Amino acid sequence: MRHIVRALRLVTVVLWFAVLLMPATVALSLWQIFEARNNVALEKPNFSMSNGNFSISVPFFINNTGFYDISELFAKIHMYDKNEKIAEFTTEPLNIPAGRMVESSLNVSGNLADMISKDSELLTNSKNLDIGVALHFQVAYILAFNIARNFTYNWGAPFSNLTVDYKPINTTHISFLISFYNNASFPLSGPLKVELFNLQNVSIGPVAQMAQTLDVAPNECYQCSFTFEAAETGIIRLFFADILIIERRWGLHERS
Repeated sequence: MRHIVRALRLVTVVLWFAVLLMPATVALSLWQIFEARNNVALEKPNFSMSNGNFSISVPFFINNTGFYDISELFAKIHMYDKNEKIAEFTTEPLNIPAGRMVESSLNVSGNLADMISKDSELLTNSKNLDIGVALHFQVAYILAFNIARNFTYNWGAPFSNLTVDYKPINTTHISFLISFYNNASFPLSGPLKVELFNLQNVSIGPVAQMAQTLDVAPNECYQCSFTFEAAETGIIRLFFADILIIERRWGLHERS
């Protein structure tokens, strides 16, 4: 019986020693990682957009030179226009075993309409956005840590300098010349739709809607004419991937 009691006491002491030693070894493991500045890097996010969806990619690099695995590594990304939050995302978690070096990207995607609903100027106005990236991870599958960085992203409007010029062709047909400059850092691809309505919000003419698939490279201009069979005053609406870009009134004696 005495031997069993002694064994239990020894196990208890060892367990307590391990519990007390764990924070120290975790701290030493983190020191092993962060003592070299080039072991961890979090880079500026990149954007892309297609067919009404956009993606954010945050490049990162971690050289896990510590004793323990890094687990549940994920990033929370917040986007602000001045002090107003316009988007929030969480990436999928990753695991980085001890002794492994990982150079990859944390990727998220979202619906452009959701972001535009909070900041309708993003399609047509270039501006600086504030982006916060918080990296969360666990060491030894127990202790949690955070690393945060803030970035300023120069958002270029994909429909910069958008113009809609109205021109009557004859008594039955009218034309709209639509032009813009893709000031974004990514190609603009997706459907552009043009719709005409009268002042009672009813479609005009037998063909009151036209669409075209856009594929406009960064820093490239777009220009196209759309001709309709209509001759009365009305309203023109432009949509990109079913997101309203602009709505204007037109008429025989008006230019929009």
